Amino acid sequence: MQWAKLTLHFPSFFSYRIPDYSSQYALSVPLPSPSSIKLAVVATAIRATGNVAEGERVFYAVRDADIRIIPPKQIAINSVLIRRLKKKKNPTEFETFERTFGVREYVFFSDDIILFFGCENIGKNIDAIIKYLNMFRYIGSGDSIVYIKHIEKTEKPSENAIKAITDKEFVEVVSKDSYIVYPVKDLSKTAKFEQINPYSGKFGKKVFERKYYLLKAKIKKGKNWKVLKIQY
Repeated sequence: MQWAKLTLHFPSFFSYRIPDYSSQYALSVPLPSPSSIKLAVVATAIRATGNVAEGERVFYAVRDADIRIIPPKQIAINSVLIRRLKKKKNPTEFETFERTFGVREYVFFSDDIILFFGCENIGKNIDAIIKYLNMFRYIGSGDSIVYIKHIEKTEKPSENAIKAITDKEFVEVVSKDSYIVYPVKDLSKTAKFEQINPYSGKFGKKVFERKYYLLKAKIKKGKNWKVLKIQY
């Protein structure tokens, strides 16, 4: 396994909807999911080179990557009421959308995030992956802006780095301790590039698999905010 260690800085807010939650009630995962990080690498490769084939090559290089994260000591989450446009059930020629309201959470990190990105059997391609990692501009939605302050190769991730775990691992771990649980998505090991390429028209099932972030944290809450104090 070859590892890259990144220092990620979010200059503003981060927001990434919890899987399967309604877009009208868009509560956020407090950390980037494995799938959002991997797809950001693929999107960056295509944007940087203008070559979809390069994006496909990178997709298969990062699909099975091992993602580990060290969160900052505090994570603040603010819940806001927003106005949004929703597609009408019975649109007319002149009115396709209707105005409505929704709830969305925005996450603010008290410090940088440390990300470990591990890949197997990609040889010299780790240098190409690091190049694209260093070009990150956003993760998830376009308003979750991020840039890389530092990146380097490393032998292994830190022991306190968080890993998204599977259903089986979840059952084994939660019986031993208490955590705040956040469901996230990761790319399936059988996922194909054409399934995530919006121009292929070949979307299929089993592109993603459900995993979980388990955070040891104390929570302080207000009316429309909460602060997670991470316990390392």
